[in-house]
Amino acid sequence: MQKVELINLIEKPISGEWGSDGTTIPVIRTTNFSNEGRLNLKDIVLRNIDLKKVENKKLQKGDIIIEKSGGSPTQPVGRVVYFDLEGTYLCNNFTSVLRPKQDKVFPKYLLYQLYISHLFGFTNNYQNKTTGIINLKLERYVKELQIPLPSLQTQQKIAAILDKADELRQYNQKLIEKYDALMQSLFLDMFGDPVRNEKGWKKLELKKFGKIITGNTPPRNDDENYSSNFIEWLKTDNINDKYVNVTQAKEYLSEKGFSKARFVENGALLVACIAGSIESIGRASLTDRKVSFNQQINAIQPFDDVNPKYLYNLFKISKKHIQNHASNGMKRMLTKGEFEKILMIKPTLELQNQFAERVQLIETQKQQAQEALVKSEDLFQGLLQRAFKGELN
Repeated sequence: MQKVELINLIEKPISGEWGSDGTTIPVIRTTNFSNEGRLNLKDIVLRNIDLKKVENKKLQKGDIIIEKSGGSPTQPVGRVVYFDLEGTYLCNNFTSVLRPKQDKVFPKYLLYQLYISHLFGFTNNYQNKTTGIINLKLERYVKELQIPLPSLQTQQKIAAILDKADELRQYNQKLIEKYDALMQSLFLDMFGDPVRNEKGWKKLELKKFGKIITGNTPPRNDDENYSSNFIEWLKTDNINDKYVNVTQAKEYLSEKGFSKARFVENGALLVACIAGSIESIGRASLTDRKVSFNQQINAIQPFDDVNPKYLYNLFKISKKHIQNHASNGMKRMLTKGEFEKILMIKPTLELQNQFAERVQLIETQKQQAQEALVKSEDLFQGLLQRAFKGELN
């Protein structure tokens, strides 16, 4: 590891520099950061900017944009993305630009080293919290940065290896997205938009779809409630948009703890109903086994006239509709009472079953793509660790 001055730090706040001359410039925010080190321009904002005031703040190819403010306990600040776009772009005051000294460090190599630093939690040492916002002590972080620093030629070779591994995982991610889009298209073709309900299906409260159960937490002051082998105790982290079924729990209840818990059987839908952000409300996954779960989750154990696969896809497409019923407090919440009253379309069981049969093949292909993604993620992470230790050359 070497500690060297590799970066010119360029602060980029643009607040107070709005203009009225009609010059519209895209502004990159932390919402445009993916967790994989890439830009996502889907929701980029456009602003009228006084160009004369921001000439020295335009992004350049090879710049690395770093998240310096915001974050959360589960998503610390310090995420980085690589800028390689044509045209004029700026970034807002929750970010800064790290401009590599290219005579010493190859930009893409530095990106991966910074990505690893955040991934492995090293940026946590440079954080402070003020008025509820987590900030990165950026000048200190940049000054104290230590990374392996082989020759520029070797840096380029390492970056190329990591780029290839990243391309593989991107391919698998996009394949999964295509399968999700195909399932959504099939749903809309058969049932129409569930909120607009242009096909005129009857709408019923969710409590008419199945038994609604809110999870709970057996007392923590009794260690005998928890064990490693009786029944899984799920949290909202186990409800992942990438997977149809809930993921494996990290914590289990004992038989004693289970006697105080709430549970569902195979085929139930678990829904995240308490979260720190509105985006996390409404996430849903099916159970393929008997599980218990905590109070941040509402579950629907479907009645005999509801197909679980139909219900799952209904929730996937209706996520915004569900979020609109959540409270607007600091912690977003969808109570059992409010949850039960949400109106959803309920076609005949025959049509639901037809949809489930058609979607099964797509889900099988998606599962294969997810398994391939896990392997490509493992490959990428393994190469990153070797790069961070100076073992990849």
